[in-house]
Amino acid sequence: MRALLTPGVLLLIASALLIQTSAGQDVDGGWTEWSLGGSSCNASCGGGTFRRLRTCNLPAPQGGGQLCLTEGGTRALTETEHAPCNTHACATSFSEWGNCTAYCDKGKQYRSSVCGDAPCREDQNQFVREERDCNTWNRTECPSPCLTKNCPEYAICEDKSDNVEPKAVCKCTMGYEMNKAKSFCLRPPPTTPTPRPIPTLAPEEKTVAVVVSKTASTVLIIFVGLTLTLFLLLRILTPDRVIQMNMEIAIISAHIFLMFPPGIVDLPTLCRFVSILVHFFFTACFMFMMLESLHMYSLVAYVVKKDGLFTRLQNTLIGWGLSIFIVLVTMCFEYENYGGVYHCWLQLDKPLCTGQYIPIIAIMIITFTLIEAAGAAEYAPLKDVDKSQRLSARISQRSNLAIMPLVFASWVVGMLSEYEQDLALYGTFGVLNAVVGVVIFFFHSTGNQQVRAKLVKMAQMMKRRRRR
Repeated sequence: MRALLTPGVLLLIASALLIQTSAGQDVDGGWTEWSLGGSSCNASCGGGTFRRLRTCNLPAPQGGGQLCLTEGGTRALTETEHAPCNTHACATSFSEWGNCTAYCDKGKQYRSSVCGDAPCREDQNQFVREERDCNTWNRTECPSPCLTKNCPEYAICEDKSDNVEPKAVCKCTMGYEMNKAKSFCLRPPPTTPTPRPIPTLAPEEKTVAVVVSKTASTVLIIFVGLTLTLFLLLRILTPDRVIQMNMEIAIISAHIFLMFPPGIVDLPTLCRFVSILVHFFFTACFMFMMLESLHMYSLVAYVVKKDGLFTRLQNTLIGWGLSIFIVLVTMCFEYENYGGVYHCWLQLDKPLCTGQYIPIIAIMIITFTLIEAAGAAEYAPLKDVDKSQRLSARISQRSNLAIMPLVFASWVVGMLSEYEQDLALYGTFGVLNAVVGVVIFFFHSTGNQQVRAKLVKMAQMMKRRRRR
């Protein structure tokens, strides 16, 4: 509010205006708009008054012009009056509370002040709005909040409502996890598996395990070595015998590398080299048993008259060549997993295990299929068949049914014993190796027609000597 102009001030203003007026021009004064003039309404509602002011300077009187005419009919430079204000009725009560802003949920209710017989307007100083919380949720009557809940992809809605309020929670499925903003489901990163603790044996148990396994490998090497020596001395190099000889060389070589001391684990390159060769020689061992079963099938099923499908050189190249190929393919993908932290056998906790087992199991399936096919039906005989070779093939047919499962069991138990560092498995491995050595010596020796002929000849000579 501006301060009220005093009569003295107004007189000075009028005099100045009169002095500035030119002698030849007369202008009557005009009123300005009403202003508050330093006063405010003396009541907030129900009708009050305030003093207002206007001045005669729009325009100011000039020359012989007249002053402004007041409401009372007089001429003056200023005029004041009392005008009505805040004529609206005063607020006497509040309206009823309005509807809740939420349906079957928590919300707000509002009410406003009433001025007389009508609600107060928002531009009136008596206008007041009040609010309060409300809850229209009823668990038995209201629909599930999941009906209107939009969950992201790979998520489902779970109704978690109670008697107080509705609750709908989106839960990710199929192993997905909700992001922090609860806006979409994320595929969790692959978890790093907990490293397997390295199994250990007590020093005295480890000594026993090493002695048992090395002794058993030595027994196998001795008996299979005797088999090789026997046939070399007898100069028996028939096609079937060459296959068996290669199989015997493979299994002896595998066990020679198993004889390496446990300390080579401290030499990673040497340990990996030993692991690769153990894999290679055991694979070759099973490969030559499969070739032996194929040779046997060709004779028993009358596919050929004698000497089998392949020559001695072909059998040798196929057996070692396919074994090299299998190991090279495995090395292309799993070279770093050959060897180990505490052993140099083939590892069972790496994908390398697949490259070890699948080819050998496939070879065994083919071998047993050929053995079964050879004895499953009667085949039309061929003329001029070598009967002694066919008899040896039938013996080979039955001997492989014993040798192959024993070699496979020895191979698997050997890997498990090293992987688990289990004394009982080491003992089982030792027994199996000894049995494998004896079985190979017996069946390979008695299954060959030339050895059988020499044994028969030796038996006859012994009988003659007794008669004398």
